[in-house]
Amino acid sequence: MKVCYINSVCGFGSTGRIVEKLASSVDEALVCYGRKEYNPSQALFETYKMTGFAGNAAAAMGTILFNNNGFANRAETEKLIRRIEAFQPDVVHLHNLHGYYLNIEVLFSYLKKSGIPVVWTLHDCWSMTGYCPHFENVNCTQYRTECRRCPYPWGYPFSLFKQHIPENHRRKKEAFTGVPKLTVVTPSAWLGSIVRSSYLCDYPLQVIHNGIDLQDFHDAGADARKDFSILFVAGTWTKEKGAEDIMKLIPLLPKEIHTTIIGSGAEQFAGLPNCTVYKHTSDKAELIRLYSEASLFINPTHEDTFPTVNIEALACGTPVITYNTGGSPEIPDEKTGAVIEKGNVQALAECIRAQYKASSFSRDDCRKRAGRFSDRAMISAYLSLYQSIQTAS
Repeated sequence: MKVCYINSVCGFGSTGRIVEKLASSVDEALVCYGRKEYNPSQALFETYKMTGFAGNAAAAMGTILFNNNGFANRAETEKLIRRIEAFQPDVVHLHNLHGYYLNIEVLFSYLKKSGIPVVWTLHDCWSMTGYCPHFENVNCTQYRTECRRCPYPWGYPFSLFKQHIPENHRRKKEAFTGVPKLTVVTPSAWLGSIVRSSYLCDYPLQVIHNGIDLQDFHDAGADARKDFSILFVAGTWTKEKGAEDIMKLIPLLPKEIHTTIIGSGAEQFAGLPNCTVYKHTSDKAELIRLYSEASLFINPTHEDTFPTVNIEALACGTPVITYNTGGSPEIPDEKTGAVIEKGNVQALAECIRAQYKASSFSRDDCRKRAGRFSDRAMISAYLSLYQSIQTAS
């Protein structure tokens, strides 16, 4: 089977690694991407980079000045279509289409005419809104009808003006609906429920959880695990990831509990008592050790689709305490963690204090639970989907 993948990146970040794993698992693959460079020592598939720094910068500037994210890069997308036609895929698998590299109207016009079966994995909500990639933190439901007065703060994709949001929402709806052979995939049931209440609701929908390599992530801290400690991990610590909640939480905990925080922006927590911060760690062995040594992994996120950090923690034997946010509570169960009302710092502190007094979770149960979210299970589910839609066509 020949599959063409389209994503903003290849081999980087969560979506780039997923694409890399999938492309390495099919008979023949072409990965088309728009940002960063993918130069592995040995690749099992072809790659095609759509644009360079100039194209990315021009699209980003267009977003800043004209709020046209996803509607630039026309020439680059036309070249992409010629590359797809030359490859002649059995399936086109879309991932993140935003990221300053692609023209969605040009691409979807082609997909509607080509008759090629399409799988579209949504990793956020951008495809259903006129602007934002997430709206849970601002409790917005305008995506169901028409995005107009946007409450989303000035974040990615940053634009100086929001006057084109209703128009963008209408243009996305027109572009994304009406593809004859398209199946939508979401990594969480939560995002699936969002799809069902959006203009993408008429497409077949399947939930396939993102997976991690369980041979990489394992319990490596049994010997070093001594004192009770909690761990926080995020790519970048922002208000949406729970940075303000951490500031409020730590002073509420017993002084004997040590806190470790990893992620860009972690230096903002340096003044908290009994707290160690890492701006980042590129050493996977060190990250696994920190997961394994922690007594609890805490995820105070206010918006998230399906955070794989939860799975990584469970795979290392560490229970997960998370807010009831997006797909985050779908990962632990009652034997491997707890779910707290979003933003309820007092309840979060009480839960941690209770576990400090008497832990009710088994590290063996955590590892077993992580087994439900392996990359092998994810790949198998996608391969089955490819086969089924190819047979149906």
